Amino acid sequence: MLTRPDKDALRAMLESQVQEKLKHDPDAVTTYVAQRDPERKPYTSKPTVQDKAFDRELDQMRADAEAGVIRKPAQQTDDAPSLELDDYPGLRATVTAPTEW
Repeated sequence: MLTRPDKDALRAMLESQVQEKLKHDPDAVTTYVAQRDPERKPYTSKPTVQDKAFDRELDQMRADAEAGVIRKPAQQTDDAPSLELDDYPGLRATVTAPTEW
């Protein structure tokens, strides 16, 4: 019956074979440098609709400035902003009763 060598015997046998091979041919074993891990790019979020609209508005303002066009925002007639029911047709005033327990 054949007996199998144990792991230590196999290691010793392989080590001796490698040493013998290296004596005859020193270039038989080539070692390679480990490759670097790829660099991760920083997270950049996708521009939202508001970001795109803001960029378009900035571009428009720059184009107007280059062309010499001055745009003024529409101003209200009153000094203080007011919301009245007339601004929203179909709404009517509601009275809320105080809640007492």
